Amino acid sequence: MRRLVHPPPGTWPPRMQAELAAAYCGEKHVEDFLERVGRQYPQPRHRDTSRRRFWYREDLDRAIGTTEPEGQSLGAKFREKREERRG
Repeated sequence: MRRLVHPPPGTWPPRMQAELAAAYCGEKHVEDFLERVGRQYPQPRHRDTSRRRFWYREDLDRAIGTTEPEGQSLGAKFREKREERRG
């Protein structure tokens, strides 16, 4: 049986169990997420027990490509593009 993911309303917590991590990454089923752990998604960073594993949002952001390159904020990118157009 495959479990559907249910994204929470509002903001995402910094530490998530598999169900939330799967939803955060846009997976339809938890099992799809778990099959990709270690390849497309990172291993959980924290384990309380073998059944209680946690993924950190910042690790998932890097895996799905939603983080900004270091040293360049969105505002810096905007200013750079504006200068290119003027230049």
